[in-house]
Amino acid sequence: MVINEFFRGFRFRSFFIKDELVCRILVLFFQLSASGWVSLSIDEGTLTWTLEKKEPALLDVKDIEDEFAYPIQTAIQLSGYVGKKITDIYEYKLEGIEEGSIGVYFACGNEGFSVLENDGCLFLFDGLYEVAQEKILLSRLALSI
Repeated sequence: MVINEFFRGFRFRSFFIKDELVCRILVLFFQLSASGWVSLSIDEGTLTWTLEKKEPALLDVKDIEDEFAYPIQTAIQLSGYVGKKITDIYEYKLEGIEEGSIGVYFACGNEGFSVLENDGCLFLFDGLYEVAQEKILLSRLALSI
């Protein structure tokens, strides 16, 4: 499951307080060819994958009348991966820390992208991400959602 599926779409959930952006990407959603919509979040060193029961509805921050807003937008920066086959998934882990996950790398043949956590928010990076100041291990994930 997940490996050998194709990406069909990408969305992300942001977080605003009083119309002020706190976190651009809090959760990443991606649609797979067979599994449907999956959410990915990383918090305190733990990866959380959830198979969504329904499509995450697009919602603009202007349409939310609350001081705490969680809009969902299309992740256009990943549009180049729509239609790409997932050939492998790797986890970025801090060496020597069991709950030390800081991200995921999705391999799509000879290319791929990384989803990494920093201060509770996610950011996207095209390709493999290299961190010089810390010892990061990249290990293959056996993922079934």
